[in-house]
Amino acid sequence: MPVNRTIGATEFEWEAEEPLQVEVRGEVGPVSQRRIESFTFNFSGLRSGYTDSFLINLRDLLFDRAGTLKLSTLSKEAQNIRKILWQVWETGAFREKISIIDEMFLLCLSANAESLATYHLRYLQILFNWDPDSPLFARGLHASDFPSSDPKKGKRGSAIDRIIAKAMTRASVAVVLDSLDRAYAQGVIDLGHYSFGHLCFAVFSRNESYRQITLGDLKFDAKSQQHFIDIVPSKSRMHAPAKIRYRVSEALALLLAKQRQAVIEKYGHLVSESDIEKLVLFPARQLTEGGAWKSTFSNENYGMYSSASQFSLGYQRAMQVKLGEHIQLGNNQLRHTLGTLLAQTGASSKTIQSVLKHATDSTCKYYVDIAFHGLMFELSESMKPAFAEHLPTLMNIRSKKDPVAQERRISAEDGVSGRFEDVGECGKAIACESAPIACYGCFRFNPCWDADHSINLRLVEGQIAEMSRRGKPFQHLVDKARQAKIHIVLVMNAIDLLRNEQNGEAKSL
Repeated sequence: MPVNRTIGATEFEWEAEEPLQVEVRGEVGPVSQRRIESFTFNFSGLRSGYTDSFLINLRDLLFDRAGTLKLSTLSKEAQNIRKILWQVWETGAFREKISIIDEMFLLCLSANAESLATYHLRYLQILFNWDPDSPLFARGLHASDFPSSDPKKGKRGSAIDRIIAKAMTRASVAVVLDSLDRAYAQGVIDLGHYSFGHLCFAVFSRNESYRQITLGDLKFDAKSQQHFIDIVPSKSRMHAPAKIRYRVSEALALLLAKQRQAVIEKYGHLVSESDIEKLVLFPARQLTEGGAWKSTFSNENYGMYSSASQFSLGYQRAMQVKLGEHIQLGNNQLRHTLGTLLAQTGASSKTIQSVLKHATDSTCKYYVDIAFHGLMFELSESMKPAFAEHLPTLMNIRSKKDPVAQERRISAEDGVSGRFEDVGECGKAIACESAPIACYGCFRFNPCWDADHSINLRLVEGQIAEMSRRGKPFQHLVDKARQAKIHIVLVMNAIDLLRNEQNGEAKSL
């Protein structure tokens, strides 16, 4: 017989004979696209080491937290708490089932902290801080009694270690993007994977955000002739976060428009014409023979993956399987790398928070710590080759209206209109003969945020097409032009990120 409980906007349901297996349902998504999602947490597997009363108290404490947490956060907490409880029991320190978290329990945690999954330890302290009077905890405990995730290094040291561990590998951003271009040209990856890869290097968002992008989120403002994309922020600490509008380059916008059309052609028949715009831009990839999605959730939610982890399997992980482990598109790798580079160039934690859309600047302070305390040498084998060599100094942007010596001025000629555009300034005494194309891969280049860099992008794309037609003798020139194209795209993306913040263009909708 099912039992139901509702707390706030979240519903819980379980069978009376199995109270430890609970289905959780609630509304998620932005205000304009609210939908019902669900997950199940099951603590019955812990019965071998914990009493039923302990597990029921744990369940009820999670129920209480549902009123203030997003559904995805509640699911993550339940999973990680189950993991740490199982690890404690597996230490063999207890002969009888555990009925309460007391001094003995915490002593076991402290004694085995180095062998436990340190990431999970903090979730028990989170529960205690939430309700120290819960029957789950013995009386007289204090938050300081709970071992930290790393007692030797503390919170700051552990956080920096996590950043270092998740920074990109030696494979550089330029190599990754070049691999994407070649793989797409050879048919190894499809348009969906290719366009997603380029979007990752433009907005540096998270999978929870990427999976919710719909066809209707691609915008074009005819008045300003600018392209935008609306994205739901994740980890915003809001139940119904408003979408944030990002301006994107014309080249990326055209690529995403192609992906949009491909989605309509492949899946448009599965929805009514009035719901076409609700189809997701990066849909689930497992289909039935009839062309529908295998997942019930996807069919009910316009092709959306059921979770961020499932999205990762369909996109980032699938691309790594096809192209190799050097294809690093993991959210944390990219965001940690960009955050640390911004700190190196003088950005404050608040600026980094604004660019990366963090809920607070707490994590961003660690990026500043890494730069301030000279810890970059620890990252030189992974992070520096990835961004510092291939992405010019992000903060050294300028306006084309600023005065600059003629010998340091970097200009480009538009082959269509014949006009000249100032695109940046050379950091050396005099610009070299390879300007402006070679400038984009040079750390001395100070690009103009208000310049039309697509002039040079079109020029390089024309060179690639022309040299490719001439065959193998010109392949080295094709490769050189491809590298130049990647550097131009990275500069354009970096400028868009910072320009959006400085001009207030990345706004909630």
